[in-house]
Amino acid sequence: MTAVNLDPWFAIPAMLAGVLLMFAALRTWQVRFNPHPELVRKMFHLGGGLLALPLPWLFSDLVPVMILGGANIVLFSLLRTVPILRDGPGQVLAAVQRNTVGEFCFILSLLLLFFLARHTPLLYGVPLLVLAVADAFAALIGKEYGKLFYSVSGGRKSIEGSLAFFVAAFFCVHVPVLLFTDTPRLACLLIGVNIGLMVMMAEAAAWWGLDNLIIPLFSYVLLRSFRNLDAPELLLHLGFLIGLSLFIRFWRKRTTLADDGLFGVSLWGYVAWAIAGWQWVVPALILITVYTSVTRYTPVNLVRRLNFPVALANLFGSIIWLLLFWHYQNPMIFAAYAAIYGSDLAIIALVRQRNARPQSPMQASMAWSCLKGALLLVPSILLFQGVTLAALGSLAAATLAVVASTILFALLQPNIELYPVDGVRWLRQALITTLCSLLAFAPALIPITGGAS
Repeated sequence: MTAVNLDPWFAIPAMLAGVLLMFAALRTWQVRFNPHPELVRKMFHLGGGLLALPLPWLFSDLVPVMILGGANIVLFSLLRTVPILRDGPGQVLAAVQRNTVGEFCFILSLLLLFFLARHTPLLYGVPLLVLAVADAFAALIGKEYGKLFYSVSGGRKSIEGSLAFFVAAFFCVHVPVLLFTDTPRLACLLIGVNIGLMVMMAEAAAWWGLDNLIIPLFSYVLLRSFRNLDAPELLLHLGFLIGLSLFIRFWRKRTTLADDGLFGVSLWGYVAWAIAGWQWVVPALILITVYTSVTRYTPVNLVRRLNFPVALANLFGSIIWLLLFWHYQNPMIFAAYAAIYGSDLAIIALVRQRNARPQSPMQASMAWSCLKGALLLVPSILLFQGVTLAALGSLAAATLAVVASTILFALLQPNIELYPVDGVRWLRQALITTLCSLLAFAPALIPITGGAS
């Protein structure tokens, strides 16, 4: 692709002028016709995405785009903090009256997309179209026609809006791939369906405006991966995601996860399978299917209120280990990966035990909790490594990580008996389990010597 290479001192002010004109037009519409604040905000995202679409044709260098992005961040910050601006044009973004960093994530996603795909128009344009068009279309349909709702972090979303997102995302992917590549038609269709469904689930699980970062980057990764697959492989990916999602949906009444948490867990299971294989799904699947049945019953069992950020805290360390495996392809990483889920189960068991039986000895509660976490490790590691001495060593190291996580959490978490579910508790749990999982990877760092002398 050949960029026009406009003079940055002309192009940057011209693009900024376009942004300011868009603010002025949307503010005028907002004042005169009083549309829903979410609709105004999404129209800005739509306009901003379309305005940014030609960037790879205008610039070949990253620096002018970074300057443009920085200028927009300054503008958004002023619109948030300066009273006269916040109460005027800033209402285009701020009238939704919720905590969000969406506009900043929007700029960050544009910069990352330009950095990753500025020389490949398809990989830049398609994710940007999905972000700009599908997200706005979902908001429009959801606000006007939404009747069926599901719970998400900080509120709710409509099924109608999510279906609209899927349809729009499908066309944003399918049409460019069909027109601008030599991909077979059936594969084009399946690429559109796969990406549309997966990004729809990611959007449903996202919170605090992070969908503006997750949607384009996830679309980029999926499109880059799926272009190399044929139709049977794409069908396999689609079948696995649908099958896993249906199972977790069927199992939802036995969990305490809200709907966005279920979307996120399903999508994570697919990602683990796609990157590393079915064995890497086993620890998470065991955790979500047994954690309420092998731990003490509490009133929380009756309320499915734990949103995706809570699920993400439980997944945090495993995400890091899976990415490391993707890069290094070292199978010894699996023990540390599984230890995250064993530690999560042990900590959940400890909190529930202390809440249900606060008078019971702490040492006994910790011992039983560690045992439950260790039992999750047995099928996970043996299915991965087989019944071998190496597997027993991995099992011992992962069990040590579970015990260390449980003890450290018990020492650092205040008021365990009150069943804490605040953000600090989940952050603490995520950091502790990730840190202690290093113990499970320790055997891989021990050099093995031997051989003929």
